[in-house]
Amino acid sequence: MSVLPAQHPVRTWLWHHIFILIVIALSFLAALPQLTSQSAILGVDGLFHFNRFYDIAMQLKHLNFHYFVAPYEYQGMGRMVNSIYGPFAAGLNGVLLLLAGSYVKYQVLSRVILSVVAAECMYVALRRCRVTNLTAQAIAILYPFTYQIIMWNIRQSFMSWGAALMPLGVMVGVRMLENREHPINIWQTAVVMALLTQTHLISAAQIALMLLLYAIIAVRRLPNRRDFLLKIGQAILLYLVLCANVIAGLVEIFMGNRILGVGQVKYPGENAFNVLVLHRSRYLILVVLVASLVILLIGWRKLSFSTKVTASLGTGFYVLSSVLLPWDTIFRLLPVISFIQFPSRFMAVGTVLLLVADGQLLSTTILGRGWNNLLRLGIAGLGVLLIGVNGYSTTQHTQQIFAVPRAIYPAQKYATKELENLRTAFNSSNLAKPLTLATKSTPDYLPLQPNYKPTDNVFAAYEELDHVLYHRGGPRLHQTIGRHSTTLRWTGTKAQSLTLPVAMYRNTQAVLNGHAFQYRNNPKQTLRLATVQSRTGQNTFTFHYQPRLISRLLLWVTAIGWLGMIIWWWHSRA
Repeated sequence: MSVLPAQHPVRTWLWHHIFILIVIALSFLAALPQLTSQSAILGVDGLFHFNRFYDIAMQLKHLNFHYFVAPYEYQGMGRMVNSIYGPFAAGLNGVLLLLAGSYVKYQVLSRVILSVVAAECMYVALRRCRVTNLTAQAIAILYPFTYQIIMWNIRQSFMSWGAALMPLGVMVGVRMLENREHPINIWQTAVVMALLTQTHLISAAQIALMLLLYAIIAVRRLPNRRDFLLKIGQAILLYLVLCANVIAGLVEIFMGNRILGVGQVKYPGENAFNVLVLHRSRYLILVVLVASLVILLIGWRKLSFSTKVTASLGTGFYVLSSVLLPWDTIFRLLPVISFIQFPSRFMAVGTVLLLVADGQLLSTTILGRGWNNLLRLGIAGLGVLLIGVNGYSTTQHTQQIFAVPRAIYPAQKYATKELENLRTAFNSSNLAKPLTLATKSTPDYLPLQPNYKPTDNVFAAYEELDHVLYHRGGPRLHQTIGRHSTTLRWTGTKAQSLTLPVAMYRNTQAVLNGHAFQYRNNPKQTLRLATVQSRTGQNTFTFHYQPRLISRLLLWVTAIGWLGMIIWWWHSRA
């Protein structure tokens, strides 16, 4: 007598996760042009992220761990990036880079891992939202090849990693409407939001906005509102424990420092979703949007309240991402939201919401068997289209050294031979080489002079940092990265003032030629970099970062919180 798949553990697992094997195979298939050409795809954020992953890889390789500042990235300037920018995800990518051994292999490996994470999160969310196994698997296979995920391959947009986790957030929101007895699972809500925060802050902020909308709708329908709000409060407290390390990073970088934030967009309205202006792979957004809306409109009248809310929120987030809103005026009146940068980012949440609503509809008998089979066939066709476009985009971008001119700054200074050398370096096992040949001197999160005033020249800080890193002149610097500090040595031919490539945050401490270095503001500079008085002969400048006691304690809070969560989860399974 044969054992049914549902009755055998191994077969059961394979039955429910066969889609993962399909996603892995399709991801490798889409990456074949890159594997064949052995060429890195360098997008606008590529060098920024490669630097911070390289730092993690080197910390692991040399067992030289620094949490708040990065001793290896950006020529060892002692910058703070990973401590506030997705520390968990940065750690994962650092491990992948170390295992891959070159940036080309890393890109292919990270592409597959990201696709698997996106597919698994979508599948888990759909199953928790009562979507049938076959439909959930079909949509899970489709999701890793949608626009917001493939942007990691083309532009190294880190929001793709946040988007991969977004389905879990939708799962939490749908539960608020469908589970009237237990609308909130404290651990589930806190862990999902913590994972998003540890991956990508803007993604976490968008999901928080979405969950707020779900909660407002749910609280009006629940009989026990007090218990619902109490559990939300408890989930927030647990979330703060699991994200205490990110709080510590924010404390260190923003308390006592004037920080240059992420690149400001002068006209955000130009970066909103416009159905009339679609280029490259962005037309896939329209395909997914139209397909989802058609599916939902066919059976709208018979949809459950929960599915209607999810579909409406998805449509609302698409509107929020579009040119239908006066984004230039909104950014001008509310400069606090400038961290969003691009309104089109709201499309990621909208896509996930619509796909979940589609899955819920297709798992019912509302439309009848004929319609359901036809729509599932349409989803399969859409999947083939998305996968084909992925392969084509990869082929196009591997034929050039960078996907957009802004990938390196300034792009004009690189000759054809230099670009070919850069292409070769990205395929080398020397992970440091390509980052020294062309480091995009993005000044994000660097400290500013107190007299700095924003100007129309948004590249002023770029130009200053590029000059210090590559066109500084003067004696050659020799760098040694130690266990607790970094030392710069040089031979001075005369007494002179030198600006060193060292970020001077409030708690950065330094010693110049055996004496404590006292930083003095330089009104001629934009960035707060170390300006020293060099003497004739040998000079040494040693610096390290001394975090606050409260920040070190917050790191322990996070470590204990996650350890406790894992132990509780393990025991709850027994």
